[in-house]
Amino acid sequence: MTGRRTRASGLTIGATEDGVGQVRLGGRGRGIGGRTKDESSLARRWRMTAKGELDAYFTGQLCRFSTPCDLRGLPPFTQAVLNIASKIPYGEVRSYRWVAEQLGSPKAARAVGNALARNPIPIIIPCHRVVRTDGSLGGYALGLDWKERLLELERSHCRVRGAA
Repeated sequence: MTGRRTRASGLTIGATEDGVGQVRLGGRGRGIGGRTKDESSLARRWRMTAKGELDAYFTGQLCRFSTPCDLRGLPPFTQAVLNIASKIPYGEVRSYRWVAEQLGSPKAARAVGNALARNPIPIIIPCHRVVRTDGSLGGYALGLDWKERLLELERSHCRVRGAA
């Protein structure tokens, strides 16, 4: 996996030939695999696509990411949780319990939270859209200030643009 910093957001993006496998802020976050010295052209393409999409997202011009994600190496439960989180619409939130119910395990809300905490591709896989049942934020791998900023960004652009 290779990574470079994005200009607008200060995020580091790592990609493989199968898609984006990592989005980090500084030393935070986790990815799959290790960095390779030589980046393939396909991995470079996914990384640059993700960079462009993240830049557009942060300026309110993008509501849905199209870059493929490489979740190989993650446990099946974590992959299932992240797949559900990836379907939560822009500008909306769901609870940890709701995600657990979608998995068919309504009592697994805590396990859902633990899986989301291991999301190696935050923002692109929008685990920031998952909150506690009472509406409070819960946790976020990039920090609660980021979660709050991302939700506010989506709320403000959702109202202005009618994004879904």
